[in-house]
Amino acid sequence: MSQSIGFILLPGYSSMTYVSAMEPLLMCNELMGETAFETFTVALHDNKTVSSLGNRVDTLYSLADAPNADLWIVCGTSPARHPATPGLDSFIIDKAANSAIGGLASGSYSLAKAGLLNGFRGVVHWISYEQLLKEHKSIMLANEQYCIDRDRLTCRGGSSSLDLMLMWIAKTVSAETAEAISKHFVNERLGLPTDSIPQILSERTRTEQPKLGEALELMENNIEEPLTTDDIAYHVKISRRQLERLFKKHLNAVPSRYYLQIRLERARKRLFSCAESIADIGLSCGFSSGAHFSTAYRNQYGLTPSEDRSLNQKMQIEK
Repeated sequence: MSQSIGFILLPGYSSMTYVSAMEPLLMCNELMGETAFETFTVALHDNKTVSSLGNRVDTLYSLADAPNADLWIVCGTSPARHPATPGLDSFIIDKAANSAIGGLASGSYSLAKAGLLNGFRGVVHWISYEQLLKEHKSIMLANEQYCIDRDRLTCRGGSSSLDLMLMWIAKTVSAETAEAISKHFVNERLGLPTDSIPQILSERTRTEQPKLGEALELMENNIEEPLTTDDIAYHVKISRRQLERLFKKHLNAVPSRYYLQIRLERARKRLFSCAESIADIGLSCGFSSGAHFSTAYRNQYGLTPSEDRSLNQKMQIEK
């Protein structure tokens, strides 16, 4: 029996995340020789949206005329942005009564905001954990790259949506089919498995691990002229090895990498909130040159600073 899946494409939705979710479904149909999954796309309104690549995309439907589906997936942005989504909350709340609901990348926020993750385990991009914890305390945040809890599907975005859909195929079609599809993509995909995403340190852990809390404060207060890992260990009065163990245990990261992510997040906020030049933003966040900043930024977010700022400006116009 065929499953219908509606992909709701939010403004600025991650092209990589969406394609990584679609490909295993299409491959399932091909391997089975029948239509196991029928998919269609939905925009918030006017059957139009814009992708992370800046392309205007025509969808088959808008929220106003979308048909029923067995599974609805809100495809959001990665890294997380939160553009206006008029009509979405009421739509997915209504559909959740009779359908499974999923959120890819920032799409998890749409589910959370609508109360559809209350009492469920779920995941979001690591950058957005702190905000989600403050706003939605009843969500049980998981550490995995993706999560399926009953009829709720969430993932961090990027290629993890492929793994999410493979698991959904295993649950709803068969494990053998999912394994065959997985082997197909393992043969084609380039790149190595990524490490777990570092978690935001909770206030409880800060209290229980004061040395780790002090180290994070030093990082947050020394953005323009970053300290070395040895400097941080010296100031908090523990050895470098002890510091690295604390970061590994509680944040699943090495200190230098976590420090870099703090600086990049600070730079990204300034990139969107002021007209300061990209070179000046990079220097103010501890990068030795514009090229160094651009390379680190692209490695983290998949876009150069100028591309990300341009996309953000386009999305503001689209609101």
